Amino acid sequence: MKTTRREFLRTAAGVAGCLALGGSELSREAGATNELLPSAAVPHEAGGKVARILTIHGVPTLEANGAPFLLIGAQCDIWRSTRQDEKTVAFFDGYQKMNATAVSVGIPWSKIETAEGHYDFRFLDWFIEQARKRSLKLIVNLFNSNVCGKIREAAGSPFDPGYTPLYILAAPEDYQRMVLPGPWKYDWGGPPMCPNDPRTLERERRLCVKVAKHLKQTDTHGSVIMLQIDNEFYYSQWVGDRPRDEKAVRCRCRFCDEKWKGGAWKDGEDFMFRSFADYVRVLTDAITAVHRLPLYINSPWWPPHVIPIFLDRCPNLALVGIDGVFAPNEPNMLSRSQLGRNLPFAAENPTENPQTRYNLDVLPYYSLIGQQGIGNLLWECGPPQTVVEDPQARQRYGAALYPIRWAQTPIAQTRGTENLVGWYVIRDIAPDVTTDIFGNFVPAKKDATIVLKNWLFVREGTHSRMVEADRFAVTLGDLRINVSDSAAGIIARIAPTEVVLAIPKGRVAVEGLRRFRATEGRFERDRWRSEHECAVRTEGQATVFEIHEPKVILLRYSRVASDSSQRP
Repeated sequence: MKTTRREFLRTAAGVAGCLALGGSELSREAGATNELLPSAAVPHEAGGKVARILTIHGVPTLEANGAPFLLIGAQCDIWRSTRQDEKTVAFFDGYQKMNATAVSVGIPWSKIETAEGHYDFRFLDWFIEQARKRSLKLIVNLFNSNVCGKIREAAGSPFDPGYTPLYILAAPEDYQRMVLPGPWKYDWGGPPMCPNDPRTLERERRLCVKVAKHLKQTDTHGSVIMLQIDNEFYYSQWVGDRPRDEKAVRCRCRFCDEKWKGGAWKDGEDFMFRSFADYVRVLTDAITAVHRLPLYINSPWWPPHVIPIFLDRCPNLALVGIDGVFAPNEPNMLSRSQLGRNLPFAAENPTENPQTRYNLDVLPYYSLIGQQGIGNLLWECGPPQTVVEDPQARQRYGAALYPIRWAQTPIAQTRGTENLVGWYVIRDIAPDVTTDIFGNFVPAKKDATIVLKNWLFVREGTHSRMVEADRFAVTLGDLRINVSDSAAGIIARIAPTEVVLAIPKGRVAVEGLRRFRATEGRFERDRWRSEHECAVRTEGQATVFEIHEPKVILLRYSRVASDSSQRP
């Protein structure tokens, strides 16, 4: 008896229960059940419009509009996004064309609470509409009282944003800013607001409740899928030697001195991070009580032991996103930060870093396949080190995103099972390279090399290995597959005789086929939209796919001669 794709994905060996995908045809027929992560244990809002994080075969996965969602795209720098002009629109247009699924923008508190107690959401709504029109999802970064240790950017330009509202900054006797002892000095945009000041916390709590209510009432398309609370607490607040000074320094305001006396703290760093975690607990609880969006904070190279402080104290905090992921070479900040219940999310790959730019073609695969995380976002700094305005970088990142964007559901449904093969290259960069105007690596000398050595990370189901070569062989079900000349890609077996190839570029030779049909197209949720037949050639017993541009290919085949009467 022929097994359907739905039955296969439901009963595949080694799979601990395929989870419901909201409104998809597959989940309705399979009758599967949801498995929410601990941070999402409260009953979810009806309709499937509100995003959430669940596990599919043990792998954390975002769900948006009732379907699995792989988060790939970029965050816009605050200077370009705040303008809301042609530069901002070009960012949205650029990432739509690059096959992103989501973008991220910062929303300063002062742009919403324009006067004390007066809330105006037109600034936020403009971004939601830009995303919706382009079929992009949106992550909203609530830049409130502490943005890299700042409450504002440099004064003098109308495009330099202020974060904390002026009515708070103008009343230091009512709203406490942090106080540093001795010779240390704050960043020029600081000091930020003190997390132990109850009046500031109450004002920010009210803001968060207003934002949550507004999104619940107006975001009828479910465009906003995550909220980030403030940004990069503590780390960038002052100038000094790290980590020595960071461990010693704490705020010396009256609120912090009182709290310091009443507790047992390892050092100043421990005190400050626990104070920020208590602050975040109030905000995340307030948002969750109104609107159950996934909530996170961002780590800018925090020591790994800091991450459980937030997650242990904040039950409604879904995860701590990681900044500064430049390359898949491990150990790195992302691999070191997977502690406790944290989920892998490369929240900011800074585009001014030449390693990030050189690895644009593999970073999404590292986050989703290597780390089996929820996604990967670039942080687009200002020109000239953008991706949008660099044709070479735009092409490489867009090519990497295309197969993921248009095969999201098959990839999400097979991660964590023996029915997925994924790979990406890991590069050892030469020490004597230089960069061009965009920040891309170029050889320092004529005929010199940029990369000293390439490795391939290969994930085969629940196992992985490193290959010192530019090719590898795997077995997927009853097929023998050889892959070569490919920096990254994914192959997913979605039924006994159906395989999806999601590959930016490369050569794939498949043995074990009898009759088959290969078509190029894209998946819309779990539905295949065929566009045209895929050209192949035969080499001995192998069927060869020469992929020169990003493709999603659905291969349907017969396994044995007795199947020949069935048309695949």
